[in-house]
Amino acid sequence: MSFAGQVAMSAANAAASNMHSQVGQAIGKPLENLSGSKAANHAEINWVDFNYPPFVRLIHYRVDELPTTLTGIVRMFNISFLVTVLACLLNFIDTIIIVGSSDAPFKWVVQSGIHLLILPACALATFYCGYRGLCEPDATLASRFKMAQPILALIYFFMAIVPFGCAHGLAEFSKIDDHTQGQGSGFWTVAIIVESCLWGGNTALAALNSVRAAKYDMMNGDGGPLTGRF
Repeated sequence: MSFAGQVAMSAANAAASNMHSQVGQAIGKPLENLSGSKAANHAEINWVDFNYPPFVRLIHYRVDELPTTLTGIVRMFNISFLVTVLACLLNFIDTIIIVGSSDAPFKWVVQSGIHLLILPACALATFYCGYRGLCEPDATLASRFKMAQPILALIYFFMAIVPFGCAHGLAEFSKIDDHTQGQGSGFWTVAIIVESCLWGGNTALAALNSVRAAKYDMMNGDGGPLTGRF
């Protein structure tokens, strides 16, 4: 792994760990446990009715409970989380195949497994902060989302571009021959293209979510009436 790759990996992991420790505090907690919370505008939402993600059920999420002004933006928050899960799962499968068919180190599989645990958890916590923070509205959760979502966008960008460890960024094309005795690998090439597209798309989506959340706050204010639509 290049020095630049090591620096990017360390920065991304440190950012993810710090963000996860902060935004993860909100998941599953009733509103009264959150400092600075305001009275809910949608009291009919039972936030402790944990139903999402399917089978895991860590948070409450139902799009049909949202006001029409929030339906579109919250769906985009959720899509970013789902793309993160898909990209991490695909990376884990790709890395197992790549390591098994080349001289790439086994530690890449371990790294990919760690990413599969950490990144979706961070994305879920961020999604929940944005979803509940805007729906209540709750300034504390909204602030956590505004901090976490740009950090995730930066991590996704690194995953799309930089070839560090198990991350098959676009720049990894030049590294394939080093691990395949100069023979190349069609599967590895396709894996890089697909994963980079997923991470690149999620970078743009996360950045857009950050902008839309900020715009929503500007239009409605903390605790203001839910006006306007995205």
